[in-house]
Parts: sequence; C-alpha cells; structure tokens
Amino acid sequence: MKSPFTGKEMKLIKERMTLPYRKDQFEIVYHAFECVDTNERFTNDEIDLINTSQVYNSYREKYGIPFPEEIKAIREKYEVSAKRMSEILGFGPNVYRLYESGEMPSVSNGRLIVSIKEPEEFRRQIKFSSHLLKDSEMAKLLKVVDHLIQQSWSSWRRSNQELEVNKDNGFRIFNLEKVAHALDYLKDLGLFKTKVNKFLFYLDFLSYKKQGFSMFGLTYKAITHGPVPVDYENLYNNLYFENYIDLQELPSMDFVQKIVPKIEFDNNKFNEIELETLSEVLLRFNKLNTQQVVDVSHEESAWLDNYIERNIISYKQYAFDLKAFQ
Repeated sequence: MKSPFTGKEMKLIKERMTLPYRKDQFEIVYHAFECVDTNERFTNDEIDLINTSQVYNSYREKYGIPFPEEIKAIREKYEVSAKRMSEILGFGPNVYRLYESGEMPSVSNGRLIVSIKEPEEFRRQIKFSSHLLKDSEMAKLLKVVDHLIQQSWSSWRRSNQELEVNKDNGFRIFNLEKVAHALDYLKDLGLFKTKVNKFLFYLDFLSYKKQGFSMFGLTYKAITHGPVPVDYENLYNNLYFENYIDLQELPSMDFVQKIVPKIEFDNNKFNEIELETLSEVLLRFNKLNTQQVVDVSHEESAWLDNYIERNIISYKQYAFDLKAFQ
C-alpha cells in the first residue's frame, strides 16, 4: 500500500494493542501500514478484517458464542431453513441467517444456539414452538431429530456394553434394564433428572460398599449439582427409546423433565443385598425435594474432592465413606 502523502510503499507494522468491543477489552496483534516519512498509519479492507476478526474471535471464545460455520452446520443437521430456525428459537425472521453470515449473536442467543447442538434440546425447542408449525412440518422435524438421538444413544449404548468390567464402573457390566426397574421402585420419590442422578449414584456406591460390586455398572463424575452418571442424557435417551420410561415436560416448573417409569418393578432382577440397598435409598430420601437431595450429595467427599475438575469418582476410594449412609 502506498502512502497518500509521498506515494512511497508503506511498511506493515504489527504490535500488541487492546481494543474495546461490547463493553469489553481484547488484546490483539494490531496490523496497520505506516508511512515512513510522516508516521501516519492506514488500513484497508484486508487489514481491517484481520484486526476485527481477532477481536470477534476472542469475544466468541470468551463467552461461548458459536462461529458462523458452526451456526450453519447446526441448522443443516436438522434439515431446516434459516428462517424457520429463527422462528423456532424465538429470534426475528432473518436473524439466524445473519448469524450464519457473520453477525455477532448476543451471549444469550449464542448459548441457545450451542445448546441445540444436542438433538434432545432442539426437540424441546420444537415442542415449545408447536403453535408455529404445521402438523406435517412438526412430524418431519421430529423424525429427523429422533433419528439423530437414536444414533447418539445407540453409539453410547454400544460403547458402554463393550467396556471391560473395571474399577470405574464398579466391576459390573452396564445393565439398562436394571436401571429401569430401580426407577420404578423409587417412583414415589419424584423422578426429576437431577434427583435421579443422585439416586443412581447412591445405589451403585452403596451396593459397592456392601458387596464389592456396583448395581448397574455405571461410571460417575462430579459436576456442580452433584455426582452424576457420565453422559447421563444418553442414559435417559436409552431408557426412553427402549420404552422403559416416558419423559414428561412440566411447564409449571420451567419445562423440567420428569421421568415416568413404564415397567413394573421385578425383584428377581436384584439380589438380596441390592434389594436391601434399594430399600435404604428409598427410606433415606423419602420426602426430600430436589435441592435437599443435592445438598445431601454435596456433603460427600466423592463430590467435594472432584467437582472442581469434574473428575471420575472412584468406587474404591469413596464407596466406603458415604456420609448419607453411615
């Protein structure tokens, strides 16, 4: 690029600089052309793109906002138009198309788009927008989504069934049917997912404490809301598509999902120690609400030692130190 003052070629300079964007500050490697005679700096469209892209990329990374290619890929996965995707998500009619073209979403819109990468979450959004969709369109969308969910849980189930019996799963082969029967046994406790994750944890770890084996062959990790089975959403998808449970939306509770068992408990699926364990868990958590169950789990060393780094919880290390069942 030539200097408008001297007509000479200018030198390209690169220096670290902090630029503002949406009430935030981001450090970039700033590019500009500098006139060697006047020290004046200039940019062109190409250089502006380099500078602004660095700022926008940093903003997206900091706040978890997807990039245009991701936004487009998410929509195409569900075989839906940009206009219809905007309507389903509650955006303006052209907003999703603009996001695909590079316009920056708000943080809340960006995170909503990220959430629907998971087919089960997009399925919920479709249900929320049923008043906007024709019956035929609704059926087509749900068919695509359910196919993706089935692919996901089939892969998850195969991977769990192919796992070797090891210390992480409590030395038991994963048994989905057994989980389903346990849920029916505990149904009077109110089977909301957050609670169920804790019930399964206590059933598996208390079983290990009593007999040296878990009950279901599940692996657990610690997250903010307590111990949970690894990839628990796929666990519930498995149960749903195998027709062991229904997933009931509760609009009065901000669309929380409740698990509704569809099979009757069969005590022949469990040994005597496991039946005793089921009874203890039922008695311990009787009449406790979700937050109270979470609070109980937060007293466990299994959670306290692992939740910051979201570690796998060791049966061997923590099953013999369950504070809720001392």
